Amino acid sequence: MNAFNRVFVIVTLVMLLVLGVATLLSPALMLGLAQSTANAIRTGFFANYTDVGRFLARFMLAIGWGLLIGALLWRELRRPGSRTIEVAKYTGGSTIRISTAAVAERVKEEVDAIEGVIDAKVIATGRNKAVELSLDVSAAKGTDLVAKAEEIAQAARHVAQDELGLKLTGKPQVAIEAKQGKASKPKPPKASLPSSEPSEPLLPELPSPSDLTRPDSQQPA
Repeated sequence: MNAFNRVFVIVTLVMLLVLGVATLLSPALMLGLAQSTANAIRTGFFANYTDVGRFLARFMLAIGWGLLIGALLWRELRRPGSRTIEVAKYTGGSTIRISTAAVAERVKEEVDAIEGVIDAKVIATGRNKAVELSLDVSAAKGTDLVAKAEEIAQAARHVAQDELGLKLTGKPQVAIEAKQGKASKPKPPKASLPSSEPSEPLLPELPSPSDLTRPDSQQPA
């Protein structure tokens, strides 16, 4: 949207520059040009219309133009998504928020580790104390795309809800395509750490008090 806004603003400013300079230098010429353009449109497009038909056609065009400009203004002025999301499952005394970039990175790590996935792009957007996930995934050829998309959505939901404790706005949106490339390998199982408890006692066994006490017959005279 930012690139479109930039192009739209540049084109609009160039048009306003040209029309403004031409109107200031030769207003009569520009007025005549506008009148001839209007007459050409009237005779070329509305020649077979009645007065009511021409009004209705112009009215529909005006509505379409208004909807187009209104949609562009709405996309420009609407409140952007939050860059952080509050952890919903945290019950401590403070508030914890996680950045959307960190959420997207963690989901990408989980999805990239799924067997058959070549590459994944994740977009996390904050919406009203919840996160919206959109994934664009490339899978290896021969993969069941529907089943793989369900597996990817389940993995993304697990990371967001169970691991990070976030609230989702809805189901993760997964766009998947088959692509030639080297698929990732599934994550190997984590190796169990050896037990820290010693198998044998560290200190030698001490003799009992009865062994330390000698009988009277063995006392020195």
